[in-house]
Amino acid sequence: MYASVANFGAFTKGVVAASRRTGALEQIDAMKRFGNADVQKAVQLTQFDSAGVLVPIQQSGEVIEFLRPEAALLKLGVRAQAFKGELHMGTQTEASVFKWIGEGGTVPKSAPKYGKIVLKAHKGMVLTDISNDLLHTPGVGDAGVGEDLRATVADGLDDAGFNGDGTGGTPKGLFVQLDSAHSFANTGTTPAAYLADIDKAVELPLTAHVRMGATAWVLHPTRATALMQLKDSGLFIFRQEMLDNGTIRGFPFVLTTRVPVTRITFCADWRQFIYGIDEELSLSKHDTRAEYDETTIRAIVKADFKLRQPKAFSSITY
Repeated sequence: MYASVANFGAFTKGVVAASRRTGALEQIDAMKRFGNADVQKAVQLTQFDSAGVLVPIQQSGEVIEFLRPEAALLKLGVRAQAFKGELHMGTQTEASVFKWIGEGGTVPKSAPKYGKIVLKAHKGMVLTDISNDLLHTPGVGDAGVGEDLRATVADGLDDAGFNGDGTGGTPKGLFVQLDSAHSFANTGTTPAAYLADIDKAVELPLTAHVRMGATAWVLHPTRATALMQLKDSGLFIFRQEMLDNGTIRGFPFVLTTRVPVTRITFCADWRQFIYGIDEELSLSKHDTRAEYDETTIRAIVKADFKLRQPKAFSSITY
């Protein structure tokens, strides 16, 4: 319904004027110039059999990225170690013993003891079937798919590096290899309890004689929020330090959703985490689905993770 014959006439003029224009903005401008802009815009843009048929469809070349966790292990400064097949690394587990003796006394014999850690190649893979038509589409083609596969593999390595349980073909990650004496339950969630537990997490590697190196915390963003909101007598305990310096108790921290929200983990030297790469990420194309006019893209990597000095790590559980 139109308020007057004049309004209806204005709308009709707008449609005629719009039909002579090609751009969407020009069409909208023409409709507005002849009045009843709200009604006319609705007719133009939402009714295909009316003026809406004149609005061209545009496809942006931009593809909105998929949100995924950032790779955190390499950011922490772990030790990347190249190897082939299987790598054995010797480790000293005990030292000889020094003793004072009196005149005529004897000293018991002692000697250092040794063991080894072993890195074995664990294979991880991603397979993707993609239409050959899409392969030639900007933003979705082989480059776009390749970048997605690389990011997926990096995330998979990060997840296994933290949480891998060693079952099936999965390598063992950090939390399975922690020294049992260095993983402890929290004493509470009061300000005093948080402070005591964080102090203990720093103390454990130091009393185990681990030398400070690439020192850092790693924790879930939700746990970091809990720390920042912690108050004592109305004053924030960690918030200012975390926001201003990016540290907790003087040591930097890294946030990732790949660690459980139930843990706060500290390491005196992340170089004690061996990030073993047997085979760098390789991408390849295969015509195994040619009858569907599709190409299979394969991403493959071989890796393993080991703690060189497990006592360099400590973890609070909540």
